[in-house]
Amino acid sequence: MPENTGDRYGLARTVLSRIPHGVAIIGAADGAERSCATGTAMYVSFDPPMLAIAEHPGSRTCKLIQRTGAFSVSFLHSSQQDIAERAGRSAEGPDKFASLKIKPLDAPDRAGGAPGVAGSIAVMWCKVRDVSETGDHLLFTGEVVAHHIDEAKIDALLRYRRRYAHIGHETSVEAPEGYPT
Repeated sequence: MPENTGDRYGLARTVLSRIPHGVAIIGAADGAERSCATGTAMYVSFDPPMLAIAEHPGSRTCKLIQRTGAFSVSFLHSSQQDIAERAGRSAEGPDKFASLKIKPLDAPDRAGGAPGVAGSIAVMWCKVRDVSETGDHLLFTGEVVAHHIDEAKIDALLRYRRRYAHIGHETSVEAPEGYPT
């Protein structure tokens, strides 16, 4: 275990950065106010289909999710690294998508107003089912109420060791049932 150097994020950079994640953009909106942030997501239930995301409570995206009870999760294609880099920055004005020139994918009516990211491998629109405090983030569990999938795209953008990477190639055929899901 690294010694305590007074760097509150040192352990996260050293250890948590070794967990490979698909790069996701978390979207939220309340009327004309739209925001997004880079993040990670994981499924937590098959029936009903649910995802979990963690957001910093001081972020505009988190506040919009709290206000509206809805969010989107867009899993990026390897060609969308520039979008991940832009979404991770702050932006002026009420519409972060417009300010950072991130092309939105409008939410279906039943999904609330959270935009997805156009061109993503998959976009899932969720309604918040539960919120928990988890250290310096809030953990949102959301039920998937709508989705958009681009079947032609398989080369997911990944985050690993504080770098962007991509899957490269498949190593198995699709599992007809069971694991991996």
